[in-house]
Amino acid sequence: MHLLKQKIEQLSTVDIGYYDKNFIQELSENVSRDIVTQNALDRLIQLYEKSGFLYPAKKERISPYMDLILDNWKAALNMDGQLLNIVTFKGKSSTKEQLTSITFWRTTFNSWVAQHLVSTGFPVGVCAMMLRAQAEVNVERHRYKSFQNWFSESNKYANMVFGTLVRTIGKEHSCVNAYAYVAVKNIVKHPSQIIKIIPYQDDLHDAVYQLYCKIRGTIDAEAEEINDMDIELDQLDQLYEKVGLRRKRYIWLAMMNNQSQPVGMAVVNRAPFGLNFSILENRCDLLVDSGLIDSVREIICKNLMVSIHEAYFGNNIDLPYPVSFVPVITDMKCANILTKSGAELMRIYNKSIWMQQAFEGWYTHIQKTYEAFLIRRKNKLKIK
Repeated sequence: MHLLKQKIEQLSTVDIGYYDKNFIQELSENVSRDIVTQNALDRLIQLYEKSGFLYPAKKERISPYMDLILDNWKAALNMDGQLLNIVTFKGKSSTKEQLTSITFWRTTFNSWVAQHLVSTGFPVGVCAMMLRAQAEVNVERHRYKSFQNWFSESNKYANMVFGTLVRTIGKEHSCVNAYAYVAVKNIVKHPSQIIKIIPYQDDLHDAVYQLYCKIRGTIDAEAEEINDMDIELDQLDQLYEKVGLRRKRYIWLAMMNNQSQPVGMAVVNRAPFGLNFSILENRCDLLVDSGLIDSVREIICKNLMVSIHEAYFGNNIDLPYPVSFVPVITDMKCANILTKSGAELMRIYNKSIWMQQAFEGWYTHIQKTYEAFLIRRKNKLKIK
């Protein structure tokens, strides 16, 4: 990490524009923090709309809940960067708007999600911002375990930056995998004499970790801290509670009646609603052993979906969840079972992960892209 810190300290982006690590700069004695934060978030939403990130269908989907979403963002921002970070980079052009932004939210105690990467046609600023953000989040403050980013293959820029991780960094400490995002409403329980669904138990921790690794790989399991004994994120929940928020994880396991090891699981992530505008912060990860026959897989999928209902819509969990569907992330076989039962396939998402051991490689990966943009920029200036 010393070499990475040295590289970042040598990076100069001042001739391109201005990096803002605080996002909220206007605090004064005459204006309350809530008002300043609200004004800053209003500007961020405007940027989301200008950049096309908050497209009409997405805006229509979350508009009824925007007050709750912004309240959650404001509360998270009160933890001085421990739960949510928003950074921006503004270009120096006097003829057109040059603005870009990215947010980070803490998904496990030692890992973060990088999301909502937006820009008003300012790619060199995007690279400059991400390089500076690397310094702020990874080097100066903490040594976090991993970062992840979710993106659609239709997003060309995200594909270039995050989709090529394994090719440029290597598969030892990074991965990119595609999953189906399915909106699940009412799933009817499938009576079974061979499968039982049970809540997570500590004595099954090793078995849960092994199954998770088998289905999604070791990198994903490590990044999501499935290997940690605090698998239900109680320590992180205590951090969120300091500002009146919650972050919990609940797990249900599918067990064959004649076996002691799980063959499927539903990992329910509950978090402040809307930290991610696609509601990925509240996703349910559905994992089923690929070696099972289709009829058993169907039973597991349906019965796990019935079991998780309480975690989203029950009265015992103090986490507002205003929508009527559960966002499920799973493989295409499970997605097909769910859609045949009335669920809706929303889109295919790629989940990219880079571990701490790959932070320097990630920096070099972005730096090469940044330098390529700088060359293009200089050539354009020469032509003018």
